[in-house]
Amino acid sequence: MKNRNKLGTAFVVLAIVLFTVPALFPVQAMLTHDTTDSTFDGQDQLEAQGVEIINYDNLSERGQELYVQALENGGEYRVSTEQGAPEFDYMTSGERAQLQRENPEHRPGVVAIERPDDATLPPADEPFNRGSNKNDEEYEQRREQAQRYDLMEISKGPPPLGSTPQLLRLGVALLAVVSFGIGGYVLSSKST
Repeated sequence: MKNRNKLGTAFVVLAIVLFTVPALFPVQAMLTHDTTDSTFDGQDQLEAQGVEIINYDNLSERGQELYVQALENGGEYRVSTEQGAPEFDYMTSGERAQLQRENPEHRPGVVAIERPDDATLPPADEPFNRGSNKNDEEYEQRREQAQRYDLMEISKGPPPLGSTPQLLRLGVALLAVVSFGIGGYVLSSKST
């Protein structure tokens, strides 16, 4: 009986410790670079929307690396807050929403990367072949525009729920619940 009480108490104490781990080690914010948004707008329209246009050649080495990684990773690339590029203004969703309310016609947190004609970059994420006849002149202009300006949304915030840090926190909480259940069962059951 005494060993059962010790075992049950150990499981309950373990559960309490595991419940405090997520509070002691919160998930750190990440910087997200998302190139999945599309545009067929030119320089004038983008500037009217408040979108900063940055020539690819004017990006820092780190900025170029982040842009290329986003293109190579399905349009989205995340890094820790210390690994961002200095030319990008990373904002939280709250900061972006506030700026959007102040000026609804602008697109805060979005930059347009002007791709050089002779660059050996991965293809832009812009779907330029929608709703147009491939033989007309308008289609060709839209295709060239889509390949020239590539929108990238940059943000700062917690990683999505399916990311490794979030799954680790969920696993620790689940282990704490199981441990608490086992400990409670052992302490409440009577030995026969």
